[in-house]
Amino acid sequence: MPIGNLTSQIFANIYLNEFDRFVKHTLGAKAYLRYGDDFIIVESDLEKLNFLRAQAVDFLRTILKLTINPKSDKIFKAQRGLKFLGVILWPHGRKLNKRNVKRVREKLALNNVGSYYGVMKYHANAKKMREFHWLVGEKSFEMFVIFL
Repeated sequence: MPIGNLTSQIFANIYLNEFDRFVKHTLGAKAYLRYGDDFIIVESDLEKLNFLRAQAVDFLRTILKLTINPKSDKIFKAQRGLKFLGVILWPHGRKLNKRNVKRVREKLALNNVGSYYGVMKYHANAKKMREFHWLVGEKSFEMFVIFL
């Protein structure tokens, strides 16, 4: 089943609900975030983080019969920034990654302005928001000219 399929997203939430409960209630992770099959665990103590990682991987492997992609299984300091779901996250801020800014520019149309506005509003700086508003204005003008 393709990962973008709506049912696969629903099944991921149902199937990984036990993992969510395990990480939050049994392991007591300081901060945990999961979207679909991607997740992060944040902890300030490296020793505890290694313990949480081992426990989480073991739970996924033994209970849910899932494996972690070795390319995605990384531990690093938060100051480096974490690329997660198209956003770069730091301890005191975030920004939309370049690929997604380019995607907004290329795919913006009047029927999807609202969706892209929400993304830009929460993850873009003031300069990027001004550029976005200009793009929306250009798209609106193009539509107006077409209907003349």
